[in-house]
Amino acid sequence: KEHFGLHHLRYRHMSPVLIPKGYTKDYIDGKITLQSQKECVKYAYDCVSSSSSVVLCEGTGHSAVGSIVGAGNAEVASWLNADIVLVANGGVGSTLHEIE
Repeated sequence: KEHFGLHHLRYRHMSPVLIPKGYTKDYIDGKITLQSQKECVKYAYDCVSSSSSVVLCEGTGHSAVGSIVGAGNAEVASWLNADIVLVANGGVGSTLHEIE
């Protein structure tokens, strides 16, 4: 944020869904819903896009992170109707396993 001069943005809008210890259990128990996650992401996106000329949505380091709570990279991109550029590790096999 500071490095790129994004002082007009709030951190909570830059990382709207965090998955700390216990989050998955709360999701399974129904304390956190898929809809509430979608609303957080969409609201954050709207806040950022309303004050920015370009929005870059960076996913997690591994394509499967977040999928246990229905919020993997592909799901989140679909909520925002965002185009995707997939950057994956090289090497036979490992890349295919990451994106399956």
